[in-house]
Amino acid sequence: MHKPKKRGDTIGATGWQQTLLRYYKIIVPSSNYLTTREAASLLGVSVPTAQQWVERGLLKSWKTEGGHRRILHSSALEVLKLQQDKKALLQIPHAMPVLVVEDDLSLIRLYKLQIGKWPFATTLTVAPNGYEALVLVGEMRPQLLICDLRLPGVNGFNIVRGLCEMHRYKNMGIVVISGLPRPEIDAHGGLPERVHVMGKPVDFARLQVIATALWASQTQSIKV
Repeated sequence: MHKPKKRGDTIGATGWQQTLLRYYKIIVPSSNYLTTREAASLLGVSVPTAQQWVERGLLKSWKTEGGHRRILHSSALEVLKLQQDKKALLQIPHAMPVLVVEDDLSLIRLYKLQIGKWPFATTLTVAPNGYEALVLVGEMRPQLLICDLRLPGVNGFNIVRGLCEMHRYKNMGIVVISGLPRPEIDAHGGLPERVHVMGKPVDFARLQVIATALWASQTQSIKV
């Protein structure tokens, strides 16, 4: 005799998906799809963030005849797994979390190549714009942030100054890579003293020196 599904059972969620749901005790509607609000709740993000992930193609969705957004349940589970994998990676001991804000693919490859040569382990995350950078800073608490002052959609000056004013990020190293001449930076109100400012092209040798000193100081503070 076929037993009806109870609320909390998930259609199409098998293997690691069921294990993940049991582990986090997540109860989701017994359906192949979710509303945007349900997906946001499952993923632990705001509804606007879930909507942005839909627009970027991270979450697969469609619209009903009435114009309501529906998100594939399996797609939300895939993103949930990616979130947990990223958190697990960032918890690897003795590795420096580095966040690079950059949308140029060739430069991203260069960052990965050069940072991969550093004499200590790193976990490199890339944000293509300032908005995602702010989200990731809160999620991953990087030890080193590398960004430009000209960021799509946001004011790089305000981001850097704001982070420097927040106590929780007082130990985070910040390196600004900018093509702006120093007088122009000063004309915009300048930057806090703790911020390292570098011109373009990127001086990777100097960047490694900065990162190594930051790694040594923070590693020593943990030992103490």
